[in-house]
Order: sequence, then C-alpha cells, then structure tokens
Amino acid sequence: MDTKSREGTELIPASYTVQEVFGFPSQLPLAGFVAGHPLVPRATPGYVWDAKIAKDFIEWLTEPNPDPLWIAGPTGCGKTDALKNVFAALHIPTVVVSAKSSTEPDDILGRVQLRNGNTVFVPGDLLQAYEKGYAIIFDEIDGYNPEVLIACHRMLERAVVTLDDGTIIKPATRIYMAATANTRGDGQGGDIYTATNIFNLASLNRFEKWEMTYPPAEVEEKILENTFSGKLQANIMKAMVKTAADIRRAYLDGNCPGPISIRDLLRWGRKLIQAWNRKDVAPLYHSFDKAFGNGVDPHVRAMLHTLIQTNFGVPAPQIEGVVP
Repeated sequence: MDTKSREGTELIPASYTVQEVFGFPSQLPLAGFVAGHPLVPRATPGYVWDAKIAKDFIEWLTEPNPDPLWIAGPTGCGKTDALKNVFAALHIPTVVVSAKSSTEPDDILGRVQLRNGNTVFVPGDLLQAYEKGYAIIFDEIDGYNPEVLIACHRMLERAVVTLDDGTIIKPATRIYMAATANTRGDGQGGDIYTATNIFNLASLNRFEKWEMTYPPAEVEEKILENTFSGKLQANIMKAMVKTAADIRRAYLDGNCPGPISIRDLLRWGRKLIQAWNRKDVAPLYHSFDKAFGNGVDPHVRAMLHTLIQTNFGVPAPQIEGVVP
C-alpha cells in the first residue's frame, strides 16, 4: 500500500486502547495511525460518548473487515460528529464527501482533465482515500442522486476499481467507510425529509445499518458541564437539556419545523453567558432566540418560549405581533 499522502505525510500504523479513544476502562487495542496527518479531523472539545454508541463503534472497529456503516438519525443528533471523534482519536485521515442533489459520479470519483496538452484521468479525493486507507464519510448520503451510490458499489465491496480509461485503483488493506443520513434510504419520514432519495436494495445491502437519536439527558448534561462548568449553574444546564427534549418532541409531533441540535444547545449556553448581565433584554430568551428561536415563525417561537418558561420558571417576554 502506498502510505504517502498527497501532502507527503507518511501513515505509520499505531494502536490505541478503548480507554484512550472512548474513556472506558479497557485496554482492548484499536488500530489507527501515529498523530500528525493534516487530514485527521479535529476532536470536539468536551465531547461525551453515549455508552451504547461507543460499544457499537468498538464492535465495528475490531472486526477484521468492517462493512460500511449507514447511520440514520434525526438532524443534529451527532452522527457525523461521532464518526469524526472516533477517527480523530485514532488519528485516521478522513475524507468527508458532502451530498448535493446535483452531484454526479464524476464529481466524487474523478474526471478526465487536460494537463500539459494531454488528457489524463485525475482521481478525486474519494478514490485517493480508498487507495491510501483514509476513512471515508458520505455525509447526508440520502441527499445523493442514487446513481452516485451505484457508482460506488465496487468501493463499498472493497473491490478493485477499474476506471473507464483503464486506471486500476486497489483498496488499502483496511478502510473505514460510513454514511450519515436522516433516513434509512427507503423513503422513511415522508414529508419531514422531502429532499431525500430512495435507494435500491442492491445499494442498501452493502451497509451495516445503525440508528442514532439524540443522546440521553445525562450525556447532554455532561457535554454542557464539560463546556460551561463554573460559568453556568447545574440546574440551568439541566433545564436547558429538558427544554431541548421538549422541542424535539414538538418537532416529532409536527409542531416545530426542526429539532434543536447539540450544536444549538451549546450556542444557547455561550450566548446566555454573554447576555447574563444585560438589562435591555430577557437574557434567557434572548440567548435562546439567537441560538434557535429566531429561525422559526414568531408563533412557533412563542410556543417554544412557553416550554422554556415551564422548565425555568422565568416569565416569557411578549413577542411582537403574537397575541398571548
């Protein structure tokens, strides 16, 4: 295997323990590389593992030939973040392929280009990652044109890929491939995920299927504690997590256009700390609206404010144009 990256950084195999990667007391070894490659993702500060998801990852990482993953779950529940944190801890260079409805196979596999007067095939990042042993993340894969996924079938099988110009791409000895999606790829979700596509069974059969949802309350509280300890009181962080759960329930019931993500929750915490001593606004609600509330209709925002009022016991301000 060619272990030279396009940046000239050599990949040197290394082993890490479960305790080093996930924080659990186990010396079970997990394969990775020596730190230093520029394509290794950055770990999320204060990240906390849900024990169930961590155990699933440990099983996957210790398989001799792990299948590609299809991780389905609601928006903002941390699917891509979990993958990035795994590969960051193992120091595995990672290529993230983001989906667009207009994406075609050539956009991710590579194109014939004119160089020095000659036409040559230039492999895309995906094929280079496949050959070198980088991790590959197909982000929001259910937004892809199904033809793109069909073009990747040989890769998903870890087979030799022969291109139209005769170029042969051999897979690295070990490759981690994973896809994140809001759906199972079968039309799940109806009107909620109108921009997603349905894939044939031949494509879906190549993946190990996982489902993720938002972390348990104790995990989200720990994330906030790791980030805001000494800056926000424990009862405030607990109420924020409870409010987030209520908003997600409202989303599932069709009463809110989107769920609140972990990223939104952290933004709310940062903005609340900044606004804490302001007298011209209600800091709790003003910071929430900056993090999430201003992105929805005022009448929906007023409903979300009632959830905050219930969990915090702080009266909600009047929203202009909304009759209480």
